[in-house]
Amino acid sequence: MAKSAKSNDDKPRKRRRADSASLLTWPGMVLVVLGELAVRVSPSWFPWLAPFGLTYGLGWVLLASGVLWRVVSFRWIRAAFPAIVLIATWPSFMLVFSLGLGTAEMPEPTVDAEASWGVMSFNVRRLDEYGWLEGDATRRELAEWLGNRDEAVWCFQEFPRDGKSVLREAGLSWNAPRRRLLTWPNGAGPALATTLGVQDWTTWMFPEEAGRGRVLQADLKTPSGIVRVFNVHLQSLYFSREDYAAVEDGPSREEGLRLLGLVTRASQARAAQARVLQERMEESPYPVLLAGDFNDSPMSYAVRRLRKGRARDTFEASGIGLGGTHIGAVPGLRIDGILADTTLAVWRQQTHGVELSDHRPVTAVLSVKR
Repeated sequence: MAKSAKSNDDKPRKRRRADSASLLTWPGMVLVVLGELAVRVSPSWFPWLAPFGLTYGLGWVLLASGVLWRVVSFRWIRAAFPAIVLIATWPSFMLVFSLGLGTAEMPEPTVDAEASWGVMSFNVRRLDEYGWLEGDATRRELAEWLGNRDEAVWCFQEFPRDGKSVLREAGLSWNAPRRRLLTWPNGAGPALATTLGVQDWTTWMFPEEAGRGRVLQADLKTPSGIVRVFNVHLQSLYFSREDYAAVEDGPSREEGLRLLGLVTRASQARAAQARVLQERMEESPYPVLLAGDFNDSPMSYAVRRLRKGRARDTFEASGIGLGGTHIGAVPGLRIDGILADTTLAVWRQQTHGVELSDHRPVTAVLSVKR
């Protein structure tokens, strides 16, 4: 009996084999954890974390696929911990991909047309003055598209100083309805067109140490009362055509390191700009609305900081999908948006599919909370 027991103890233990789902769960787990760190840790401290905010959605989908694989393979115990991570990070994923659960149709007559008002944010890329798309044809199509819009507030970025006359020549009427246009004082920058009364407005830039970014600030007389609108264009990557080509074709090691440096430095600048913007928003005596080209994903330190105060992302009221606004090598990136004061009701938000720039426009319908 003793000999038999000894022989049983001496048997080699069967190694635990990794299931195939690990090829999804482990990369997904790493990307999700790094993404959650990227949104909470300032790029001024750990700049290498910032790019992982861009891969958060991919990581979450990989992790979810791995969990599903384990569940259907009856490996429920091994699926438990990754499933807990998915549940804990669900609110973050909803900033990247909407299931349309927050979409609200405007109830009538609780909120009528006079009590609600629309806002649009659109980086028009200098109205295609350099012919990146189709030049005059693009401007005519843009003028036609804008002519069919009824939002009370249009927030443009990269709007040229002569943009009003350019769009008028392309067929846009500024008098039906009459819209007042506020523009950047020189060159291209943020501009605001509105049918509402303007109580006060100004333009300003961030401190030099915070990088290049522009803000048009306006106090508008909306149906919800006076609202302070911040139309912003945060720090760009300043990629050249060669840089974008390298991203599409696969950069060399030297190119990759240089591009990573551009990404991290831009992230640091946007983090500093977000701090200044948050302070200005907190100082406002009126409800605030922040719209513009953030040049950063919802899972970034800068955008999270802007959401931490008195504003929330109107993407909560969008339909199903990624709501991607940037038209480029990386599909589905949502780098433009609208953040509305928590005292305002958001009835719906939409990213439009038109391709009249390298950005897609975003609109939202707002009203005062009852």
